[in-house]
Amino acid sequence: MATKAVEQEEDRLFKSLTELADAHCHLDLIQDFSLIKKAISSGVQTIITDGVDTSSNMKALELADNKNIFAALGMDPEHIIKLPKSELEKTIEFNIGLMHQNTNRIIGIGEVGLDYKDDKWKGVASLQKKVLKRLIGTAMELDLPISVHSRNSLPDIFDILNEMNARRVHLHYFEGDEKEARLAVERGYMISVPPIESSKRKRVIAVTPINNLMAESDSPAVGKSPSDVETSARLIALIKGITFEEAAMELTRNTKEFFGIEKKKRSSLIRI
Repeated sequence: MATKAVEQEEDRLFKSLTELADAHCHLDLIQDFSLIKKAISSGVQTIITDGVDTSSNMKALELADNKNIFAALGMDPEHIIKLPKSELEKTIEFNIGLMHQNTNRIIGIGEVGLDYKDDKWKGVASLQKKVLKRLIGTAMELDLPISVHSRNSLPDIFDILNEMNARRVHLHYFEGDEKEARLAVERGYMISVPPIESSKRKRVIAVTPINNLMAESDSPAVGKSPSDVETSARLIALIKGITFEEAAMELTRNTKEFFGIEKKKRSSLIRI
């Protein structure tokens, strides 16, 4: 009975916290699982973990309970570039097959995208574009949203998304300017804000309607854990001139609606 009373009190405290959602992170890289549990208990009730290669996709599926943690499966440009040519096609096919096999368990395809971080990476842009188009096509075939990585490559990203008529698009860790933000909004894309402040990011937040914004931790690459999504939400609240609670409510609702979280909760078999 005492244990039940403690559980009820923890549940009451949990529900009283401001609810947050982390639109993009990599839980497979967080070695201390207590950080994830702490994030959930402190109010980050919706966490989307993105895969970038075979092993992280498999781990995302393992971690996702479709209660607080939700999986997106993807192949990012960095891992595609590093694959030996002899393994590239087989690996792509395997992961696309994984997406098809787990359509009822995942909430999106990501992360995918282009990365032109230097001349070497830009030199294999044609390969990156080819794989990206296949993954966008898979997302559209499965009627799932896509989470897009776009370092130094937004013009090409916009061109490909437009060419393929992709609509359910999440531009994660958005690094564009105000003009590019406005174009994203015109097309109905979602922009997510990482927990890093900059004058450019502030200007983007200012011109982007809150209905097109989400918050992300991109942990552990940027934030330490999903808890750091609070920093993103507070930055958005500051720029929008609203309270943290108002920002958290709007951003969480946006994230849940974009990824179909409530529908997934109802339809999925929850594994404990």
